[in-house]
Amino acid sequence: MVTSDQFFKFLKTVRKKSFTELILCLFLLVLIPAYYFVDVFHILPCMYRLPSGSIWYLTHVLPLTFMVFNLLTNFVAVMYADSSVIGRLLTVSEYTSKEDIMYCTICQCDVPLRCWHCDICNVCILTRDHHCTFSTTCVGHYNRRYFLWFLLYLSAASFYEIILIGYYTYCKVTIKFSDLVVLVPFQSIITGFHLTVGQIFVVLLTLNLIAVTMSSLLLIYHLDKVRKGLVSHEKQESSYDFGLMRNLETVFGEKWYITWISPFIISKLPYNGIDWQSHVDQYKTK
Repeated sequence: MVTSDQFFKFLKTVRKKSFTELILCLFLLVLIPAYYFVDVFHILPCMYRLPSGSIWYLTHVLPLTFMVFNLLTNFVAVMYADSSVIGRLLTVSEYTSKEDIMYCTICQCDVPLRCWHCDICNVCILTRDHHCTFSTTCVGHYNRRYFLWFLLYLSAASFYEIILIGYYTYCKVTIKFSDLVVLVPFQSIITGFHLTVGQIFVVLLTLNLIAVTMSSLLLIYHLDKVRKGLVSHEKQESSYDFGLMRNLETVFGEKWYITWISPFIISKLPYNGIDWQSHVDQYKTK
C-alpha cells in the first residue's frame, strides 16, 4: 500500500536529479508507450485487416500489452522502491568485526556491509549494485528485482519490435539508401531535414537494435552476478553465495518464480540488507 508520505518522498527525490538524467528518464517513459501505440493502432491493423484478422491481431496485442505493462511498471518501481539508509535502524550482528564497519561522514551513520555511498544520489544505498542513469536512482537491496525484470522485458520487447517493424517495413515501406542519412544528424542539418516514412522506420529499427543489444548484455551480466550472490562492486567473492535458489530469493524474494508476472506481486525478501554477517553465519551453520 502506497502512503502519501512515501509518494511525496519519491517526488522530492526526483526533483534532486540532474537535468540529463530526467531527460533520459522521460525519453524512455515516452518512447515505450509511443512504440506501443504505433504497433496497436497502425502497424498491426495494416497487417491484419479487422475484423477478419482479429484473432491474429489479438495474438500480437495481448502479449505486447503484457510486455509494455511490465516494462513501464517495473521501470517506475525501480525509481520508487527506496534502498537507501534513510529512516532505517542500522543494527549489525555481534559477529561483525569493527574493521568491516565504515562511517559515512555525509550520511553521518555507520555503514553496514555491502552498503556504499552514491555521489549522485548523495546517500548510502543498502546492498548497492550501481547507479542507473535512465531510472535516475541507485539499484540496491529493495529495487534490484524490478531492475532485472525491466531489462528482461526490454530485451524481449525490443526483439519483438525488430521482427514486427522489420517485417512491416519489408512489406509496406520502401527504404532508400538516402534514408540512412537520418542516422547522421549533422549531415541531415547540412543537407536539409526532410523526414520521410522510410527515415522514420530506419530510426525505429535502429533504436530497437541498440536497445536489444544493450539490455541483453546488461541482463546477462547482472544475472551472472545474481547467480554468484554478488553485486557489481564485488568481484569473485563467495561470502554471500548461498546457493542458486537462495541467491534468487535474495534478489527476487520468496515468490521469485512468479515475480515475472507483475511488480505488484508481493515477494518478501529473506534478508534486510543491513545485517549481512548474521546471514552468512546462519548459512555456514546449516
